[in-house]
Amino acid sequence: MIINFTIKNFRSFKEETVFSLEASGAKGKSDNVAEIETKHGKKFRLLKTAVIYGANASGKSNVIRAYWSFRQLIAASFRYDVNDEIILAEPFELSPETESEPTEFTLNFIAWDKQQYIYSIAFSKMEGIIEETLKYYPGKTQKLIYRRRGRKILSKNPDFFKSKNDVESINPKRLFLSELGNSGDVFWEELRNYFVVGSSVVNGSASTILRMTENAKRIFESNEASAIAIKNKVIKLVQLSDLGIKGIELIEEDQVLKPDNNTLNEHDETYSGIRKQKRFKTYHDVYEHNNIIGKKQFDLIKQGSTGTFALVGLSTEILLSLSMPHGRPIWIDEIDNSLHPYLCRFLISLFNHPKSNPYHTQLIFATHETTLLDRNNFRKDQIWITSKDKFGCTKLYSVYDLDVEGLRDDVPFDKWYMSGKFGGLPKIKELDFIFDRQEINTNG
Repeated sequence: MIINFTIKNFRSFKEETVFSLEASGAKGKSDNVAEIETKHGKKFRLLKTAVIYGANASGKSNVIRAYWSFRQLIAASFRYDVNDEIILAEPFELSPETESEPTEFTLNFIAWDKQQYIYSIAFSKMEGIIEETLKYYPGKTQKLIYRRRGRKILSKNPDFFKSKNDVESINPKRLFLSELGNSGDVFWEELRNYFVVGSSVVNGSASTILRMTENAKRIFESNEASAIAIKNKVIKLVQLSDLGIKGIELIEEDQVLKPDNNTLNEHDETYSGIRKQKRFKTYHDVYEHNNIIGKKQFDLIKQGSTGTFALVGLSTEILLSLSMPHGRPIWIDEIDNSLHPYLCRFLISLFNHPKSNPYHTQLIFATHETTLLDRNNFRKDQIWITSKDKFGCTKLYSVYDLDVEGLRDDVPFDKWYMSGKFGGLPKIKELDFIFDRQEINTNG
């Protein structure tokens, strides 16, 4: 589980910013908090869900993107050539102080082995990995596992490297964790996989929705018991979502390939090709005189609404995360895109209920949909706000830390947010100013 994530010099985040999932001492909504104990007896109270609000371009999506970039670098850097640019480094560009400085990420987390780790990286496009450290807590104080700076491996804990060759230098464009995770050692493989397959980052864009739908196909075509269980839950959810869909299944069909006019066959009208393709099909009742007389099949992608296949893809992704024995943190940008707020609220509630979330999977999401900001859904420490100062820097803060008179867990968060008490609202110019309108005096 994630304890906190720190961002520095990334996109609109200039200063070091900590996004924490540690719960406050408040006792309300206990189902929203997971009680976790590490293998060495250290105890944490961690939030299962957190929501980020803010005006357009205030930086809330950059919180999600920061984690994606962090995860992507761990997943892919073992393939980087020494001459490659690390395009994932995106420093704050509105100040000469930071434009040439490295981007920095730190994750404080509890891994699959119930051990608490702190993993930090600093990197830039051209220089590559400036610094990389991995620490852990065998007791109350942290200890170093390794530290590298540039090419040089400066320090290694022998307890973790007994069977390893004495590596002293490394490709400066590659993370040491990424290299170790592909060395064949089970410990390092699992630690790297905590990031690569042990977390998920999605957004509400059309391309991502289609990708999630493709991921859902793998679940629907699998014969494993766990995949079948997820498939059945997705089908039931779609059936109960008032979409008129009575069933959904994955069907293999022939797809006729049209000739490519740029090939040698461009004048051959008889040329054709066929390939097998699996596609989602939905079924709707057909009525005559108010009586059901049959079923009608539709193609989900070609004939269904964006909201329908968004629900199929996103619900599959969420149910997969909830089913993983170690939990799988999932970060979602624009969770409300193409989905009705009631459906969003239901999907969010799955993470806070102990029966649907037995492994304490965490959900972090960004949204504009204020109807989700319900006091029955969230505690103060689960609500985060982004705003930009006059210098273009994003400030990220928790509602729990605000000094607002009368702020309790039972206040109507949506109304307080929309009234401006939490900040994070867009500052829209008056229409008279935008259109240069002048008041017209009349005698009426």
